[in-house]
Amino acid sequence: MNSKIGKIGIMDIGSNSIRLVIYEMTETGAYRIVQECKEAARLSEKVGANGRMEREAIRSIAPLLRQFMEVCHMHGVVRMRAAATAAIRNAANSDEIVQWIAEETDLTLEILSGEQEGYAGFLGVVNTMNVSDGIIIDIGGGSTEITLFRDRTRLHTVSFPFGAVNMNWRFGREVKNGEWSPGQIEEMESFVRSSLQNHDWIFSNPGLPFIGLGGTLRTLAKINQKRRDYSLPVTHHYEMTIEDVDYFYSSLPHLPYEKRKKTAGLSKDRADIIVPGLIILKTIFEAAQGSAYLVSGAGLRDGLFHELVNAEQPVVANPLIASIRNILSFAVPVSEAHVKRVNEYAVRLYDTLAEGTSIAMDKRLLLTAATLYKTGAALNYYHFRQHSVFWILHAGIGGLSHRETVLAALIADYHPKNRTPRLLRTHADILEPSDEERVHRLGSLLQLAIGMDRSESGIITSIHPTTGDDALHIRLESRSEPILEQRDLVAVAKDFQKAWNLTLSWSILPSSSF
Repeated sequence: MNSKIGKIGIMDIGSNSIRLVIYEMTETGAYRIVQECKEAARLSEKVGANGRMEREAIRSIAPLLRQFMEVCHMHGVVRMRAAATAAIRNAANSDEIVQWIAEETDLTLEILSGEQEGYAGFLGVVNTMNVSDGIIIDIGGGSTEITLFRDRTRLHTVSFPFGAVNMNWRFGREVKNGEWSPGQIEEMESFVRSSLQNHDWIFSNPGLPFIGLGGTLRTLAKINQKRRDYSLPVTHHYEMTIEDVDYFYSSLPHLPYEKRKKTAGLSKDRADIIVPGLIILKTIFEAAQGSAYLVSGAGLRDGLFHELVNAEQPVVANPLIASIRNILSFAVPVSEAHVKRVNEYAVRLYDTLAEGTSIAMDKRLLLTAATLYKTGAALNYYHFRQHSVFWILHAGIGGLSHRETVLAALIADYHPKNRTPRLLRTHADILEPSDEERVHRLGSLLQLAIGMDRSESGIITSIHPTTGDDALHIRLESRSEPILEQRDLVAVAKDFQKAWNLTLSWSILPSSSF
């Protein structure tokens, strides 16, 4: 386990809510979240007709900001970044507000420009998702940022001074009982469409996925998961189709407010602003001719964190590898050298068996399963495989889709006579028909790779697999007699042979014989 260097605090004073996230870091740059606090503030509603936010409004949030700072002190935060977005940015007296907050709380606040806010959201997405090209839409309470990226490089960002809260105040004031009329919806759609006209790049990049940040799309994802009885209740990297969002567009705006509040997956404090957020989302999606909706659980605060600690290179090279490193760096009782050997053996076997037809996704799955298969030992060694399944499914591993996440968990806990069939049935709504064979093949292959380092000592120093005559033969180079490894090879051979329809054999020679 890496030694810790301290904790980092990121405070986001948004138009709808105020959040604090505390990250713990190691000397190698690995990190994890150890605390998050959130409180609804609706700051964008506190701006007067003259465009000013008065000191009384700041005094109303000062006790919360002071308590957040107490939380930081209790956790021993060594570096802090507090940022404000649209509500304060767009106020006529924004500089005065920063001064008032400093006087009331001793908090040094930076005001993010729309461009800075969009860039931070972009960092949150590309550092946690395996998406090379897309359009990011961040619908906040008082602004909406749209960012185009290709090859994991940001090309354009625009920030509009409208969001779910101030658009609800502007267009939803005349709504009776929460039910929006077709005319009210059309009026807001027209306003949003007209705001896009001076940004041609929004219209000239059709067919890209829309990656949504913020509460609107995340809430729609939760509602959709409840509606579909989805088997993996994780929002990060959850995908919704055009038809899914169209369903909500035809139903949610027309529900009475009291009935909408009872919608499964919809929090009561968002029941009013979900409609204007939905109108913004769908109008921009249609204008850009998006292909699908993806949800990112990481966004502004994550981007601010990466900018603070990795100012020279805030974009990670590989989200999956970075995510695995973060998990293994904290209280996971597993040898890094061991899981590296297991992955190397698994990939070597896979390449031999694939015979030039290897699939990149399969190698990502093997990497994830090989390096995380023993993480559950942090909770209980004797049942670590079942705990590892939960860890993989719910840790929010960056760079994996929901389907890949489920597959990695199944491969890590391969048990073909019991747990594997049950998990395949549980997650049939996420998996594809061909995935059952993939799980059996990769799962049995991983168990074979684990068996070749059963003692975790590296006693087997090299493997040399070859195929021919419907058989796989592995020559093993070993420092001495690998008793534990041979026992495991015997135990997993039958499952491997059944999955691959190949006879398995091996021979062991001293290292000096090669």
